[in-house]
Amino acid sequence: MKAWVITKYGGPEVLEMREVEKPKNSKGKLLIEVEYAVLNPYDYKIRNGIAKLMTGNKFPKILGGDFSGTIIESNDSNNEFKPGQSVYGFANIFMREQGSLAEFTTISPKYVRHLPDGIDSKHACAITSAGLTALNGIRKCGKLKDKKVLVNGATGGVGHIATQIFSANGSVVIAVCSSTNMKTAEELGAEKVIDYTKEDIYSGNDSYDIIFDAAAKLKFSKVKKLLNQKGIYCTTEEGVKVMLTSAISKLKFSKSMMISGFRGTKVEFDEMEDLMLHKGIKPIISYNFPFTEVNDAFKMLEENRPSGKVLIKVKN
Repeated sequence: MKAWVITKYGGPEVLEMREVEKPKNSKGKLLIEVEYAVLNPYDYKIRNGIAKLMTGNKFPKILGGDFSGTIIESNDSNNEFKPGQSVYGFANIFMREQGSLAEFTTISPKYVRHLPDGIDSKHACAITSAGLTALNGIRKCGKLKDKKVLVNGATGGVGHIATQIFSANGSVVIAVCSSTNMKTAEELGAEKVIDYTKEDIYSGNDSYDIIFDAAAKLKFSKVKKLLNQKGIYCTTEEGVKVMLTSAISKLKFSKSMMISGFRGTKVEFDEMEDLMLHKGIKPIISYNFPFTEVNDAFKMLEENRPSGKVLIKVKN
């Protein structure tokens, strides 16, 4: 089968398409023919070696987390999945599963879902990592109705989903993005848009009940002054230092810091699907690339940081 692999950690030059052996299914796993894959920033971070303590030094590695496709073989012990079923989900490359940038992948059913009626395979694939990351933090923010919310990076991969979820739940959303994406932010539900290239969010007198930092660019020590009493700062940044700051904030301050990370439990998948089916939440697919042009897709994601998601059509 064809797959995009790296044989060492590094820049764009280490990623190449190769003919590799089709994976054999094993106990407790699903063999899936991949139809679509979506790139996320963690893909090039893994390629660069930032997460190598988790991903290890065994090569070649096939990248790609989010996917949609069809089950070819099932060794699922719960008999939940059958050959021929359409599914979507996440290949856990952080735990050394084979990625989705391949014609076939074999993975655990833990983050695999049946494709619901009413959601197509493109949009199910495109929302998985971004949607579950946004939802994880938003669920920590308490009641959302009538809350004044600042979303930093409001049109990015996670941010454009978060903006929609806050708006759909009755929050007053102020979006922070570049001038080129201001119209998109309004279409996503923002009531006010701040162009960060022209306006400093710290310079005004506005205060917020929630600040959701989808871009992971702000610091709690600085944004505290923008929060109302009992306000919440939620960031997609992860790491030991961030976790420590979050824990201390809950002990010492009336304003707290939360972390929004990927979490794909059944409850959260259910909630995300419900938001798509009944609240109109939908990922923006900004770019479509054929499977032969994955290196160009990586370049687009890294250099341009597009709004929405970058989709790869794997199956011809």
